[in-house]
Amino acid sequence: MEPSALGDWWTYGQYPAFFVLGAIVSLINSIAGGGSSLSLPALIFLGIPPTVANGTNRIGLIIGNISSVYNLAKHGYLNKKIFMQLLIPSVVGALIGVCFLVRIGDKAFQAMLAVVICLVVIMGRLRKDILGKPPATPPEKLTIGGAIGFALVSIYGCIIQVGVGFVQIFSLTRYTGLDPIHVNALKNSLTTVFLVISTVALGVAGKINWPVAIVMAAGAWVGGYLGSTLQRKKGNKFIENFVSVCSIAMAIYLIVDLIIS
Repeated sequence: MEPSALGDWWTYGQYPAFFVLGAIVSLINSIAGGGSSLSLPALIFLGIPPTVANGTNRIGLIIGNISSVYNLAKHGYLNKKIFMQLLIPSVVGALIGVCFLVRIGDKAFQAMLAVVICLVVIMGRLRKDILGKPPATPPEKLTIGGAIGFALVSIYGCIIQVGVGFVQIFSLTRYTGLDPIHVNALKNSLTTVFLVISTVALGVAGKINWPVAIVMAAGAWVGGYLGSTLQRKKGNKFIENFVSVCSIAMAIYLIVDLIIS
């Protein structure tokens, strides 16, 4: 970080700014996803190397998720049985993710991510279920498809992370048939699993700016708690609309950045 590049004010204003950034990103991720598309560019713009920004950003994501899950679980929204079903596939996927270095060009990644997010939004809002209807009740036992599917989601989230919240929401809705607020409680719990594993690997590699990460994590706790409280009060329709707006906004951002870069 080079304060002189941004002016003397940055010496004093950087940590409150990181606190607010952590809170906003965590609030968005608590309800929907895509918050990292805001925080990662901001961290890089403010002078943190991309790989370090990736690791630093994940500390706040973990704390924000824990805050959100704590608040939702306290009010009975976390389906612990389904969480335990999907815990092992998520751990296995995360371990695979940290063992392989996936190389993909930035432009190809952005294009693919934008397409995936648009498809998730479209399929999630269709009245006719082209992949079949979600179950009336969550499955009693882990299915083979569920194990493979959520391991793949965990691999993606462990390596790339950006946009995984949207994929988690779609996958959990199809697998469990639960309403959005229960899905969000599961999403934040399972996301925490692969985030912890990937962040440990990044920390060992020295890819975390700890002062910035700690301040962002403090903001993330506040944002996660506010996000979970907001969705409890506003209900499922609010969550569905919030997810759609965030998804489309992120896809538009990626497409525009792809065109102008």
